[in-house]
Amino acid sequence: MVAIYKWYNARLSTRPILTQCITAGFLFGAGDVVAQTLSSDPALKNKYDYIRTARMWFHGSVIFAPCAIHWYKLVGTRIVVPGRPTLEALARMAVDQTVWAPVGIASFYVSMGALQLHSWDQIKEELRTKWGQTMARNYIVWPAVQFVNFRIVPLDYRLMLVNIVSIAWNAFLSWSSSTNIAQSMVTLEKAGHKVEETLSLKSEREL
Repeated sequence: MVAIYKWYNARLSTRPILTQCITAGFLFGAGDVVAQTLSSDPALKNKYDYIRTARMWFHGSVIFAPCAIHWYKLVGTRIVVPGRPTLEALARMAVDQTVWAPVGIASFYVSMGALQLHSWDQIKEELRTKWGQTMARNYIVWPAVQFVNFRIVPLDYRLMLVNIVSIAWNAFLSWSSSTNIAQSMVTLEKAGHKVEETLSLKSEREL
């Protein structure tokens, strides 16, 4: 784990944007791997959909990461409350969750639809049926994560924290783009437990 951190830190200092884009793409793809591994869909039994993982990787590295990098820089420089770090983090989180989250979730469904060559009418229907429910789940997970992110984590590492937490979230998004929200929540819960187990085992080994 230390070696990975040193590698990431070294690459971040020389090519920050490229490093964060590659990392985001990898972790978006990892989220889809989790989603497909934990899926109970008979259509995926003994058959892995590599194209679906590629779509997630593309969205994470080419669309999500470049926008997120500039977004965090914008929020970090424009929303400043001198001497009030907690209030500053709350303000940044509030803006993130009222501006970035709705646009980011909408862009995900549009991106996935476009990559699957869906018509605009199909994409609009996807947004109509899934965007609101996904936003509701977003507000269960992300406000607390982003408060910690803006309060504690240095700017260059904020996207990394989001991407790590997003392994479970991206599993949910990947499955929700292929099925309905209710089934996706099952995948989200399973993925969350899987990430917790992995982190717990890692902590025990370090102790």
